[in-house]
Amino acid sequence: MTPIPPAYSILHRLLPNTVAKKYAYAILSGMMLGFAFPPFNLGFIGYAAFLPLLLLIEQLVQEKKSRITTYLYITYFLYQGIANWWVGSWQKESDPFLMIAGIALQIGHPFFLMLPFIAYFYVRKRIEHRFIMFTLPVFYVSYEWLHTLTDASYPWLTIGYMNVNIPLLAQFADVFGIWGLSFLMVFIQSLLYWILTAHEKRDIIGGFLLLSMIVIGIIGYGFIRLNDIQELTSKAPKLEIGIVQPNINPWNKWSSEVSDQIHIHKETIRSSKLSSPDLWIWSETAIPFMNIELNVNKDFTYFKSIMGKTPILTGFAHLELVKNPESEPLAKPFRLIPGSYYVAYNAAALVQDTMIQVHKKMKLTPFGEGVPFSQDIPWLGQILQWGVGISGWKKGDIQQSLDLYRNDTVIASIGTVICIESIYPRFVKLYIDSGATMLAVITNDAWFDNTPGPMQHFAISQMRAIENRRAIARCGNTGISGIIMPDGSISKIAPAQHRIAISGRVPQMEVKSLYAIIGDVLPISSTIFSFIMIIYAGFKGYNIRRKE
Repeated sequence: MTPIPPAYSILHRLLPNTVAKKYAYAILSGMMLGFAFPPFNLGFIGYAAFLPLLLLIEQLVQEKKSRITTYLYITYFLYQGIANWWVGSWQKESDPFLMIAGIALQIGHPFFLMLPFIAYFYVRKRIEHRFIMFTLPVFYVSYEWLHTLTDASYPWLTIGYMNVNIPLLAQFADVFGIWGLSFLMVFIQSLLYWILTAHEKRDIIGGFLLLSMIVIGIIGYGFIRLNDIQELTSKAPKLEIGIVQPNINPWNKWSSEVSDQIHIHKETIRSSKLSSPDLWIWSETAIPFMNIELNVNKDFTYFKSIMGKTPILTGFAHLELVKNPESEPLAKPFRLIPGSYYVAYNAAALVQDTMIQVHKKMKLTPFGEGVPFSQDIPWLGQILQWGVGISGWKKGDIQQSLDLYRNDTVIASIGTVICIESIYPRFVKLYIDSGATMLAVITNDAWFDNTPGPMQHFAISQMRAIENRRAIARCGNTGISGIIMPDGSISKIAPAQHRIAISGRVPQMEVKSLYAIIGDVLPISSTIFSFIMIIYAGFKGYNIRRKE
């Protein structure tokens, strides 16, 4: 690298070259990232949040210093703390384990979040070329995608979500998914950094021209796609979908009478005075354990006798008897059938006429619904046993849409998503492959009431709608419940922490977005390129040391 450029020198004069300035850069980046994340409507500042870090890294490289982890930890500790502090469920009834998990996440997660900048710093120290700054978006997207792949994954803070309240930019998610938006955000900042540190006038002009073309192109694309999707939505066949938000205390629901909870749903529907829709949707585990007939044998006769003939998509605890408990790490003794064992699934059932279709949750909340990898490492399954009935779930292994029938004709194919499954882009995208014409997200975010958590989760569903160009009917126990259109806009929304039933017309879409067709091409190719760059930088550094 050449000596400090003019624009960078201004910053040096404003902030003397001290350790305090480096900490100031780290703090500024962390605060900008935190306040750019939903539900704050400040997503635009996310497009400058990495600039202080890039300036900090360049200063460390100039000084030939190799320690950057402290600064990066500060940045991502603040990002995690501002955007995700609510995970500990800081309520008077909260289980101590949840609080401990929240603290552990706050302390440990920043180490994972900083990995793309560590990779960039490693490469930047070994390769002297101005274009190397454009490897950062590749590293970042690669990391965010890899962070979705295991049982221990927690890709909640993917930076692309900062665009959800900027509709013209958010539409770009239908090209490469959320990964395209993350790439765009980091690339634009790399380009801004190029302009900021340029020595030559032609570099500055060229950088501004390229930046202008990108911004105009993305905004133009968003404007065109919004009009196209809204037109397709207006022409699509529609179903009337009812959503019941029962507002039941999550800490008590596992110990209270399930029949009472079903009657709460029924009374909520009755008092709403809504006409009978094509489908009612209830929240995650709306029916905890009721009896062997329903939860084990999936016999919803009693349920249907109470609720009538309108089909219902509801969350429920599905118990499956185990013939050979020695071979099943998550098997538990079944006290109602002496000598027998069972495994439990966090499931959803589409109940209609004589047909029951079930989706078993496939993505479990790490340390909330089970210990990661406990199905592969038996002793891990005994670590987490909550007292509120939600620990030790087993993962489902079959993903397919649930078909809603009318007169033997499929009128909707519903991609059913339970809670945290909604934060996995590829998982939701696979429903489109199986022919889903709409998506349903059922959740119980009541553990995090009075925090930004439920609204963040709702915003993530908005991004899934844009990626796949599918409307989403979303039902939460205490909220946030509503209907999201294929362009990410909100058609209906229920007030949080209210007992209420709402309904709205949900379009049944068949068009496929580019992301639904090509999937995770961008992050996969970025991962391959990242490994090549890191290996190349390693050889480059080795050769430099040999010459020295």
